[in-house]
Amino acid sequence: MKNLNILLALFLSIILLSCSSSVPGMAETTPPSHKAWNELLKANVSADGKVNYKGFIKEKAKLEAYLSSLSNNAPDRKIWSKDEQLAYWINAYNAFTVKLIVDNYPVKSIKDLGPSLKIPLIKDVWHYKFFKIGGQESSLDEIEHSILRKEFEEPRIHFAINCASVSCPPLLNEAFEAKTIDAQLDKVAKSFINSSRNKIT
Repeated sequence: MKNLNILLALFLSIILLSCSSSVPGMAETTPPSHKAWNELLKANVSADGKVNYKGFIKEKAKLEAYLSSLSNNAPDRKIWSKDEQLAYWINAYNAFTVKLIVDNYPVKSIKDLGPSLKIPLIKDVWHYKFFKIGGQESSLDEIEHSILRKEFEEPRIHFAINCASVSCPPLLNEAFEAKTIDAQLDKVAKSFINSSRNKIT
């Protein structure tokens, strides 16, 4: 009976560890350049946030190279400034969202991808682990809820991340940068709040 209890406890520990979501990060990394992402956004996103996914598809190699730089340079929380980390995670969320659409184009709504991907044991497409950060499989939900909302006391992030849905704030046509992120967050927040589509009539 004692051995059975030990085995049961060990089994439960393994299950809990496998189900828990560890937040990705790395040591001794430097913030990657967001220049390529900025160029892609300038070329394929209009001033009001309309996304030309066909343009992104044509430049998929450039997008993949940028995403690789993100995957291989997860923030070192001890070295990177908060603004560097914040810019990284917002850009990562937006860029990997674009990748998801590009990889499954054409699609009417990102919400349609959940059933079409046929991935077992996921609630929706935002829980789908389709990329790696610091060697760990990650999802958009983990970036938003386990990192951005949990680690940063910054309510304006909700206006900065774009979920590729009409109901979401529009995608900013420039990359977020540490040195300008406060002004950029103000810009997207004011733009969303003052948009006629979001006003109650």
